Amino acid sequence: MSDTECDSVHQSVTEVVVADPGSALAESTGSVADSADRVPDNSDTEPGPANGTAPNGTTPGGARDEAQDEAPDDLVGADIAAVLATTDTAFALTDHRGHISWLNPAMSALLGLTARQSIGRALTALLAGAPDGPRGTDVVVSIPLPEGAGHRWLEIRCTQARQGRLLYRVSDVSRWRARELDAAGLAGHQDELLRMVDEDPLTGLPNRRALTRELERQLALGARGAFLLLDLDHFKDINDLHGHPTGDRVMCTLASLLRDRLGGVRGQVLGRLSGDEFAAVLADTDEREAVAVADRLRNAIAAIPMSGVAGASRITVSVGIATFDSGVGWQEVLANADMALYASKAAGRNRVTVYEQGHYKDTALRVTVIERVRAALKHGGFVLNAMPMVKLGSGRVIGHELLLRLEDGREPRLGPGEFLLAAERSDLVFEIDRWVADKAIEALVEHPYPGLRFNVNVSGRTLEDEGFGGFVLDRLTAAGVAPGRLGFEITETAAVTNLDAARSLAQQLRASGCRITLDDFGSGFGSFVHLKQLPITGLKIDGEFIHGIDYGSRDTVLVQGIVDIARGLGLSVVAEWVERATQVEALSRLGVRVAQGFHLGEPEPLDALLARPHGAWMRRPTLMTDSTLAAQTRDRP
Repeated sequence: MSDTECDSVHQSVTEVVVADPGSALAESTGSVADSADRVPDNSDTEPGPANGTAPNGTTPGGARDEAQDEAPDDLVGADIAAVLATTDTAFALTDHRGHISWLNPAMSALLGLTARQSIGRALTALLAGAPDGPRGTDVVVSIPLPEGAGHRWLEIRCTQARQGRLLYRVSDVSRWRARELDAAGLAGHQDELLRMVDEDPLTGLPNRRALTRELERQLALGARGAFLLLDLDHFKDINDLHGHPTGDRVMCTLASLLRDRLGGVRGQVLGRLSGDEFAAVLADTDEREAVAVADRLRNAIAAIPMSGVAGASRITVSVGIATFDSGVGWQEVLANADMALYASKAAGRNRVTVYEQGHYKDTALRVTVIERVRAALKHGGFVLNAMPMVKLGSGRVIGHELLLRLEDGREPRLGPGEFLLAAERSDLVFEIDRWVADKAIEALVEHPYPGLRFNVNVSGRTLEDEGFGGFVLDRLTAAGVAPGRLGFEITETAAVTNLDAARSLAQQLRASGCRITLDDFGSGFGSFVHLKQLPITGLKIDGEFIHGIDYGSRDTVLVQGIVDIARGLGLSVVAEWVERATQVEALSRLGVRVAQGFHLGEPEPLDALLARPHGAWMRRPTLMTDSTLAAQTRDRP
């Protein structure tokens, strides 16, 4: 079927099949609510992954089971019904939660499940990479073929239907992709390119994308098992004290050890999530076995000789374990393992903790937070507040840092420290950072005054998003906004953890004229060595150094050192967390020219700031009283 014919059928199905939620289609498969709660019958065959091979060799256009025949001709017309039954383009209809209520034979074959086995299950769990709702563009994913026979490319379109239902269309675009690679001179390198996408470049282990896909696959198979989250204790100290080359060597040694312990065991997949965090998916493993595996890994890591790293006696690791079965989603499994890992850290590190249902008071909240973040992105629950950056000599506002707040009208109210952590664990932070940058650029377009400048924060996870820099520059170019009006703040911790990615993004954005600030500078204080490696334009001094600067503490000496080095390198300096007039005086004596904090001006809604008369946002805000400051400090960005 041609692309034009596919689009025509998709449009017809969207308009006709789902036009009436009380239609024969809904009746034939049960109501949307009923289908979501239905337990699939897996007695005929074992469910398989979405690899294009149906149970018992069924192929598109082959034998169909009873559930697929229940879409009547009089609902969509004989022509469309015939096309749906015989086309090699896969179609499925889901309820608002993404649970399948109907699918055609091609979709059944793609998933490797009978229709009876598929009804009531989440399509996103059965088809890795499928979006959980409509997107602006089609999603293209790669699916590994059985027995390591390569990959196939699928293009997935999700359309909003009535009553909140979703219509999915999945097309095989492997030949088109092959022609594209051939035109680019990359024919024969497809598997190598795909491996690079799924592989951590330092250790060669599967990366976060590959590991979460494996977890999704296990859950789709209805498998039971365990997910191990391993976080190295104080590994940042090695990078700070001995440099990244030493840290990289140690990281590769750790990866090799973990691979030796797990790599040869069937059903056990090890990966590196980010920085100093590893994870493993253990299929067909119960809690007792998972704890035994985790303890063996923990003891093996502690036994690694550190004679080549001066001052380091040994490396320890904290582990969180979450068992799983087909009744949970992969995001929940990660959240549960994360809670267990947090418990290991809180209990003193170098230990293993298993997640227990209801054991952590905020566990249910963590899962709910992810749902609220996703809803806020979709329905407009996020707002931006603007905190002024003030020139201390004149009191003039020279720019604003944009701070993200969740204002969805739900309780409990969540601060950024709560919802951003959850977003980073679930990959939603990629969408959040793009949303913030997009809104900042929109505001600059609507108010084209050179004096209006914004800084936005970039998550450490977004450094992994290779398309983020291009996205920002494309938006700036299309909007006609001078890049110098937009700055980006990257925390020192994030930059040090992923130095190569931070350097690459900073180079790309700075080359186009954007400002790049290293935020929370000094938080590790092995950080001066990284200044020559990052193409930044400024530093923001960590607020912990500002807290006692007016008391004659050691903070004064440290801040003076930061200011002198920054001046020698031609970098701007901003101090944060300024809460008292005496701090302003101390900073001025040390040569700090720009600062921000509740004493100089509290964050206010961006819309309110922009509603002021032209130029009013450049005047110094009214200073806060001590009582107001005390009330607002808990909401410090």
